[in-house]
Amino acid sequence: MKNERSWAGRVARGLAATSLLLGGCSATIGNGPDGTSGTDPNGTGTGMGPGGSYTGLGMNGECTVDQPPPAAMVRLSYRQLGNSTTAQLGPEAMMGVDIVELNKREFQTLLNEGASIDGQVLPKLVTIAEAAANSLVDAARFASITKCAAPATDACAQGYLKNYAEASYRRPLTTDETTSMLQLYADLKTAGNSIEESTRYTLEGITISPPTLYRTEFGDKNADGLYALNGYERASQLSYFITNGPPDQPLLDAAKAGMLATSEQVGPHVSRLITQPAAATNLEEVMTAYYRLSDLYTAIKDPMLFPKYQGLVQSMYSETQTFIQKMLWQGTVNDFLTTRKTFIDDKLATFYGVQYPGGTGFVPFEFPTGQRKGLVTQASFLAMHSRTNTTSVVSRGLYINSYILCGQGIPPPPSDPANAAKIDALNKNTMLNEREKADVRAKTSPCNGCHASFDQYGLVLETYDAIGASRAAYPDGKPIDTSVTLPDAVGGGAAKDVTELMDTVTQNGTYSRCLSTNMLKYALGGAGTVSAADCSVKSIHDAFKATDQSFANMVRGVALSKTLALRAGAQ
Repeated sequence: MKNERSWAGRVARGLAATSLLLGGCSATIGNGPDGTSGTDPNGTGTGMGPGGSYTGLGMNGECTVDQPPPAAMVRLSYRQLGNSTTAQLGPEAMMGVDIVELNKREFQTLLNEGASIDGQVLPKLVTIAEAAANSLVDAARFASITKCAAPATDACAQGYLKNYAEASYRRPLTTDETTSMLQLYADLKTAGNSIEESTRYTLEGITISPPTLYRTEFGDKNADGLYALNGYERASQLSYFITNGPPDQPLLDAAKAGMLATSEQVGPHVSRLITQPAAATNLEEVMTAYYRLSDLYTAIKDPMLFPKYQGLVQSMYSETQTFIQKMLWQGTVNDFLTTRKTFIDDKLATFYGVQYPGGTGFVPFEFPTGQRKGLVTQASFLAMHSRTNTTSVVSRGLYINSYILCGQGIPPPPSDPANAAKIDALNKNTMLNEREKADVRAKTSPCNGCHASFDQYGLVLETYDAIGASRAAYPDGKPIDTSVTLPDAVGGGAAKDVTELMDTVTQNGTYSRCLSTNMLKYALGGAGTVSAADCSVKSIHDAFKATDQSFANMVRGVALSKTLALRAGAQ
């Protein structure tokens, strides 16, 4: 065993450590968020009510009554495990890991990766654990990281492993866990491994053990019959939400001192975390993933109709990515939909038909009044949500309904052959433009039942073609009419164009409530489902409206919400 370096051997040791270090762990792993949109973006509420339910008034008297999320174990994502490992071992520890694959970002990561550890997830976790252990093969690096100068002693190595385990578990070790860890180290030594080898293999086992891979949200029962997350659970939850990494020493110190029990105690830590570079990186990635910007690279256009498109894709992507990165930290969240400011390079200046301000690469630019305004008028969004050869009122409308407004979930069209044939015929009808096709859907059953709730959002964007270029008429020469009557769900009334639509949904709070909903979904990780109709969201949104309505204050409001701090029951 002393010279064994095989993958199978290391995995065997890692799994042995898993069983040893688990020390008795049983829980029901809660289901993750379902990713579906809410049903009533204008519901209202007043926060925590008696007996643990959220109660309040809505448009018609009562908003949705919802319970705090259930107790759960939430798996760390690949990225979070990697960040937790490098926090202790430095970036060199992940040099052997396929970063592109393991760090692929989704808005709700565990919906993509899987909340449980199965045959697809485990090999990637093992890869991270192996990389962590292998990063200490170099003698000089081993001494530097462990602080065990050559020749290393058992006492020094065991002391380092205890510290590593506590940092990995993000809490003090139990007596059983300490005993199991030291027994594993001793067994490895007895089998003929050196101090350095035994340390590395034990470290690998710690990294792949359940207390490292999962964070608990069980809580302790309070007087209301609810379960308040303990200090260490709260520290991990806040840190992974805001920075995507493990809690830092001030958070752990506060948890140890019992100083994360109230909003007043938690607030300064939230404010501190939000200002850290890791928070900016994380939240910018979160919002880029939320708006599904990477879909742009799969949007195919007819090269005969749009010969310059491929040469513009990277610039389109970079504009929106830069816009998100900059706008998150200046102004209000409503500016995402209403500002005329953006960031362009010389290629996009030509495409948009404006004068490039000069400089190098992407520079700030403000569109003249009446041209473009906000995220949904950027070329990336418009190209992503169009067909190969023309626009798509349906695709653009569905996206705005779901991602911008948290509108009612739209079921797929009826699957009967006759209806499918009608839909196919309408889509292929080249004699009708997109407005005319929308008019047909509005008058045809069963299409009109659903399309009345989202086609309007696509029609207001018809003055932009399939790659986002401005236009005043359809290819058939007919002038484009972008005027619509808005659904009651966003306040009703008329909008003559996308500018008026965006003004309406920002002024009446529909957009900021939707964004509050989705930031709460992200913060909960795998701990529960969220709807814009929930009174828990209403409570967060009401508090947000009393601030300067910056994105940072939205994150702060979610972090301090009772929804994050309480669970409905122990499992």
